[in-house]
Amino acid sequence: MEQTEFLEKTRKAYLGARECSFPPKSNSSILSRGTSHSISSITEDLFGCYCAEKVREPNGIKILIDPPISFKGTELKNKSGKRSLLLRPDIAFTKDNIVNCFFDIKTDLGYKRFEFLNQAKDRNNQLNTIKEKYAHYKDGKTKINQRIKISPDIKFVYVVISQGNIGKDKMNSFINGIKLLKNVDVFVISKGEHLNSYNEISKTEINEEDWICNKKWYKKLSYIFDLI
Repeated sequence: MEQTEFLEKTRKAYLGARECSFPPKSNSSILSRGTSHSISSITEDLFGCYCAEKVREPNGIKILIDPPISFKGTELKNKSGKRSLLLRPDIAFTKDNIVNCFFDIKTDLGYKRFEFLNQAKDRNNQLNTIKEKYAHYKDGKTKINQRIKISPDIKFVYVVISQGNIGKDKMNSFINGIKLLKNVDVFVISKGEHLNSYNEISKTEINEEDWICNKKWYKKLSYIFDLI
């Protein structure tokens, strides 16, 4: 899968999310949704697929989608201090049972844009506390516990699929703030028109005029692969 195909599949998912999951066999014209389905899980799967196809040497590597990673049995607790720390990254890269990178896939920054930088700072601090700690997760198919260790070089990467609903200056301000954080990075995949745009609502083709693929993110992703 190439970058443009990734964007086209995301655009197609947005268009499909506007439709009813179970279209009637008759009278379909009288049924319509007032809101779209969430495509969060689709974008997680899509990004995981993209990454899996880019791995050059798969031996020992696992790309985990939405794994609940528990630190039960360690001193690490959640914010309340009452329960063991539980992390739910959208994607986790592991090699030989060592976690090297977490990803948080965001379709856009949306209404939480003003919390974004503070959230990134919290993640940066959290990663400092879990480095070289042991944890476990349950395989989604078998529910068998898998023991893993957090790398001392662990990274947390925000993947923002569309910059379309936030100004360039504001996004650059976020990016510059994140550059100051040792453990956190951000990839902005597309610029220009939002991939959920209602302009030309049947359009799925990606072109350089409306949807601009940010080529830098692929180079950054290649760097992450080098870490594992």
